[in-house]
Amino acid sequence: MNWVQEWARRVRMLFGGSRFDRDLQEEMRLHLELRRQDLIRGGVPPAQADAAAQRRFGNATVLREASGDAWGWRGLQNLSQDLRYGARGLLRTPAFSLLAILTLALGIGANTAIFSVVNAVLLNPLSYRDPGRLVTILHDGVAPVAPANYVDWRDQSRSFESMAAAEYWTPNLTGVDSPENLTGLHVTANLFPLLGIAPLMGRTFLPGEDRSGSEHEVVLSYRLWQRRFQGDPQVLGKPVLLNGEGYTVVGVMPATFQFAPFWATHAELWAPIVFGDRIDSRGGNSLRIFGRLKPGVSLTAARAEMAAITGRLETQYPGTNRHVMVRPLKENVVGKVETPLLIVMCGVGFVLLIACANVAHMLLARTSDRQREIAVRTALGAGRGRVMAQFLTENLLLAGLGAAAGLLLALWGVKGLVALSPAGIPRVDTVTLDVRAVLFLLVVTLLTAGLFGLAPAMQSSAANLSAALKEGGRGGSSGVARNRLRGFLVGSEFALAFILLVGAGLMIRSFFALQAVNPGFDPHHVLSMVVSVAGSGESPEGPREVFYRDLLEHVRAVPGVQSAGAINHLPLVGDEWQWNFFVEGRPKPRPGEAPLAVYRIVMPGYFDAMRLPIVRGRAIAAGDDSREPGVVVINQAAAREYWPGVDPIGQRITIENGIRLTIVGIAADARQSDWASQPQPETYLAALQNRAFLGGGDSHSSYITVVVRAAGDPAALAPAVKQTVWGLDRNLPISQVTTMDHAVADATAEPRFLTLLLAVFASVALLLAAVGIYGVMSYAVARRTHEIGIRISLGATRGDVLRMVVRQGMAQALAGALAGAGGALLLGRLMAGMLYGVRPNDLVTFGVVGVVLGTAALLAICVPARRATRIEPTVALRQE
Repeated sequence: MNWVQEWARRVRMLFGGSRFDRDLQEEMRLHLELRRQDLIRGGVPPAQADAAAQRRFGNATVLREASGDAWGWRGLQNLSQDLRYGARGLLRTPAFSLLAILTLALGIGANTAIFSVVNAVLLNPLSYRDPGRLVTILHDGVAPVAPANYVDWRDQSRSFESMAAAEYWTPNLTGVDSPENLTGLHVTANLFPLLGIAPLMGRTFLPGEDRSGSEHEVVLSYRLWQRRFQGDPQVLGKPVLLNGEGYTVVGVMPATFQFAPFWATHAELWAPIVFGDRIDSRGGNSLRIFGRLKPGVSLTAARAEMAAITGRLETQYPGTNRHVMVRPLKENVVGKVETPLLIVMCGVGFVLLIACANVAHMLLARTSDRQREIAVRTALGAGRGRVMAQFLTENLLLAGLGAAAGLLLALWGVKGLVALSPAGIPRVDTVTLDVRAVLFLLVVTLLTAGLFGLAPAMQSSAANLSAALKEGGRGGSSGVARNRLRGFLVGSEFALAFILLVGAGLMIRSFFALQAVNPGFDPHHVLSMVVSVAGSGESPEGPREVFYRDLLEHVRAVPGVQSAGAINHLPLVGDEWQWNFFVEGRPKPRPGEAPLAVYRIVMPGYFDAMRLPIVRGRAIAAGDDSREPGVVVINQAAAREYWPGVDPIGQRITIENGIRLTIVGIAADARQSDWASQPQPETYLAALQNRAFLGGGDSHSSYITVVVRAAGDPAALAPAVKQTVWGLDRNLPISQVTTMDHAVADATAEPRFLTLLLAVFASVALLLAAVGIYGVMSYAVARRTHEIGIRISLGATRGDVLRMVVRQGMAQALAGALAGAGGALLLGRLMAGMLYGVRPNDLVTFGVVGVVLGTAALLAICVPARRATRIEPTVALRQE
């Protein structure tokens, strides 16, 4: 009998009567019988077959041969046996099993939930026919286009199967019990065929229905059909009043239809667009242009053709065709959310890797305690492949249980993400745990099982009996290779945690910088609401001016109102209009080079209600009406840009329609369009002097945003202000009732959401990393009890032992943090476009993260380190 058999016999004696011994005996009997049957089928007499099987078993080859039929019946038997044995092993160690399953569930569930968002927003194709061929053609990729340019592009291009246009429309639905201001689009008749979407009921628009006199047809969204028409199947052909004009319902779109998915995302109805006299206009840009590439035409070819067309038009009509870009429609839809979502996906992936490293720590510790079992299997003939198969099967079982728990976490996580996500994330309403997300979970589960289980399985299966006896006999060391692997895992955890913490730290500092922004006005205690007069008796120019004056007078008389005014578009919420103007006394600029500014139309009292300071001159006053010369207030940015070193008060400008205005005041800069952007040049016009705003001429504005400053809670004033409006005209729709505090919160919603996610994931990563190093050091102290006892008996002090353990643990954490610093610098560069007021390589953030990680590591190490100092030498030496 060789030494292997003798060692195996002694181990079996040690395990005698145990469940493990019975499992091994059952496995031995199984393989002996399989070998015996093979020999008998081969013609060997039964007696000789028994002897041969015993000899083969004695030579330690039976298990190795059994593992060779991995894909046959024996392989299935092995798998079944491994699963049963693995399940019993997990039940025998419930604390280990529960902790490992929860750790994996956290990583797998979080990844699946975030993937569901990424899948819906970034990966799923748009719900149109052949969406890869759909493009937008806009100035700078986002800005609207003039009607004459659209017509020229459509007629001169050959790369597009078709080209269509859409224009924002906000009609009032009247003639019903409760009038409502709706969001809609005026579109060319070929838009729906271009998208390739058929209506749920009825039809879309026919050729020619976008000509003047033939445009009074309307297509409803499914949501509007259900909400205002109760899903009436007889709605087709019914008349509706929109802005006081009769329209006929000709179709209802499917429930899943949304257009346009990046602009006017709440559109609920569509009507034909009529250009009329605007067909030759190269100003008043208001159209979004959509195209479908012809089969076989590349995006590069279309861009080259459009560059040639716009180049010719720019030469012919200077300043009208600059910076025209052809972009895939999906690129516009995804917008700015792609990079943040991918960074979040990477962050939650780091959490999964840290979780896998933690479970790998636990498995390494567990396999060290199973060295006798592995030695017995090896002594009985199990090859390395068979041992690895056993461990990988157990790991897969563990990962499967973690995935099941992770699926529940993912379901809750998806609901939470949808509830918390800001409105600016496109297609967030389509986020769900679909088949693709479940497949992702299965793939992640398999990869996870390999990530956390492969190294421990290879380490265990590679160990030979001699090494096991030499290293494990005293229980003092778990092997140099395992120690190095544990050190690598701890270092990798701290590297990943460092990267995540830096990302979260940069976003937190950026968010606080945003919160500290001075908007230029006081958003507190301000209520706003949009009042639309389209289609009402107040719509004509004369009655509208009287109504606006009366409205503000009545609102100011409401108890609790300190001041009230009005504007065309509320800052941070509404649309933004721009125009070119000319400064009198200066040479006329070349086409396309005239001064450009945002223009806002305000009623008297607006600056007081918003507490927007007038730094010089005066504000728009009640006397600034059609009987007085035109006036304008500019902001400080406009004064710096166009009147540097000159006092602009009293200067005159001429706007595009030839109207002359005198600058009477300079308002403080304010964050009007984007909270994170520096104020741009702006002009404020007197509403009572603006004929188009009052309903005269070519008016596209039939609504006003009332702004009220309250003495107390502004939301509490909303019912009284509404009743005041309806006291003047019960049929006027009131919409977009909000407070400026809410508008400011919405303006910072996306960075707040991203900061919250990264902060949560970074905190989890920090906790897991700390738990990981605690587990490693605790295990190392337990395994080195004998060694520490010898050190103390030879004169080492408690302080020496404490420093030794702390130094070893902190060295691993420090190595990981240094490695993570490089990754954090790269992450900072990727996040540069998402940051405000902080540099990607911000030293404060890196320093704070280093201190936090170091403190967490030190606290985690201190517990096992103190335990090591309390080891009694006599007790430790008796463990020999």
